[in-house]
Amino acid sequence: MADLFIPEFAVRLGATKFEIGIMGMVFAFSMFVSAGFFGRLSDFIGRKKILIFGFLLTGVFYAGAYFSKTFAGLFLVRIFQGIAIGVYPGALAAYVHENEGTMNEYAMWGALGIASFLALSGFIAGASNIRLIFVSVGIFYGISLMFAFMLSEEFGEHQKLPLFPRNVIARNFHVYLAIFLTFTGITMTWTYWVLYLEGLHVSPYLIGVITAINPFFEFLTLCLIAKRVKFGSTKFGILVLGISYPLFAFAKTIPQVFVLQAISGFGWAFMFAGGLNDVINSGSEKGTATGLFQSSLSLGNIAGPLIAGVVSLFFNNISAIFIFAGVVILSGFLSIAFRERILKNRNC
Repeated sequence: MADLFIPEFAVRLGATKFEIGIMGMVFAFSMFVSAGFFGRLSDFIGRKKILIFGFLLTGVFYAGAYFSKTFAGLFLVRIFQGIAIGVYPGALAAYVHENEGTMNEYAMWGALGIASFLALSGFIAGASNIRLIFVSVGIFYGISLMFAFMLSEEFGEHQKLPLFPRNVIARNFHVYLAIFLTFTGITMTWTYWVLYLEGLHVSPYLIGVITAINPFFEFLTLCLIAKRVKFGSTKFGILVLGISYPLFAFAKTIPQVFVLQAISGFGWAFMFAGGLNDVINSGSEKGTATGLFQSSLSLGNIAGPLIAGVVSLFFNNISAIFIFAGVVILSGFLSIAFRERILKNRNC
């Protein structure tokens, strides 16, 4: 919710585009380290403790950004935000799965929350002070924390696992690689997303609404055809994203962007929920598997801005970034397709 307007807030604090890019990479790296570690830890000590700690930490550090007076202060807060927001996703996905929920439902309600709060953040940014977005995030995480305390405790012995999850990585490497490449391409476009929309003369509120279309259609897709989102869906979702993202380069009107956001939201549903289904059903170390899934996503968030910056040096046109992003995303599709081809040949 708050991350959409972080670049604009950083500019108001005197940051350059280069400094904003570095801050984004450091934030993603913090989340990468945190997600893998705490997802693994939840397999040892249980989910509820990790969820409580993660919600508390995230709420405090996002609300604390309200008090940032300099870019250096914001930069430091973003490091802690990255650590905090990486704490709970692996444990949360595993908790849902272990309590008779599905990854489709997990992704579906998450998408609805993101869509709602993106629209709200656009309204806050347009109607009042961007700083109030950080306070709002803190409040929502405070509510989540209260619900976390109400969760039932887990029963039974926690797993005895090796320190390094070599087997988990080996089983799911093709999914992790595909997600890394997909989010590298997606984050390339996110780096300049607000600038892209401002080039179409979009207001701050409408920026929030347009951005919310993607997760809203992800929610609708999972609501209407959730039973089709299962093993193999990851590859299909990545293919849809790889085709749709380059088309943003040719969109000239807001309605065209609306349509492309809806199509990419459809692809997101299959990519994200399908990928989670693939890794969480691959073995017993579910917190580790989903934590590494989040880490793969975060690695893409690191690589994306870097590649986008390099592309911008050679092409003084945001449209070129969308085209290159499509190529990177399609390489993720090819990585899964290649893996399936190898397995098929082994079984012949």
